[in-house]
Amino acid sequence: MRDFLTADLHMGHEAVAKLRGFTTSEEHDQTVWDHIRNTVPHDSRLWVLGDLVSGWDTPEREIETIRSFAERLDECGIELHVITGNHDCVNPSRSKAARHLWSYSRVVDSVASTGTMKIAGHRCILSHYPYEGDHKAEDRDVQWRPRDLGEPIIHGHTHATDPVSWSSTGTLQLCVSLDAWDLHPVPKDALAYIIGRHRTAREETEE
Repeated sequence: MRDFLTADLHMGHEAVAKLRGFTTSEEHDQTVWDHIRNTVPHDSRLWVLGDLVSGWDTPEREIETIRSFAERLDECGIELHVITGNHDCVNPSRSKAARHLWSYSRVVDSVASTGTMKIAGHRCILSHYPYEGDHKAEDRDVQWRPRDLGEPIIHGHTHATDPVSWSSTGTLQLCVSLDAWDLHPVPKDALAYIIGRHRTAREETEE
């Protein structure tokens, strides 16, 4: 199976839709869906690294929206795997996350707060958050971020338009937010190319 990664879909979120140039969240969400359907082939895995939805008034409505989204993906032969973000009702930062985890886990293929994936021969961390960086003036939720031990991290949260950044210790951070990829999910192969290119450049510099 092929892997595709994305983050910060923010389905149902009027403010994010307008920031991305859409008139309504419905128009935004349909465009996001069309891009997924046209990019991710049958027999693939879609990894959403946080903030799949937002803007709903209850966790129950959030989970129902995700159920519908997951069913549409399933009809296309696509698995849905979620790494939770700060807007997701089952993220550990939410006081009632455990209450909704069982219901949430029944509508997706997997859900976790962090994960790992081997890309270009490197063990990469999957997280909603980068080691460092935010789209606000200061880093938020630092207590929920992975510890930087030198492994590349694949993340969302920052809504960065440039997918490549570096932590203060020089660790590669790759943003898969929709904002960094023209509202499209990213094939794992594209991330492997970026990781390989930057690792090779760094090794040549060190020599």
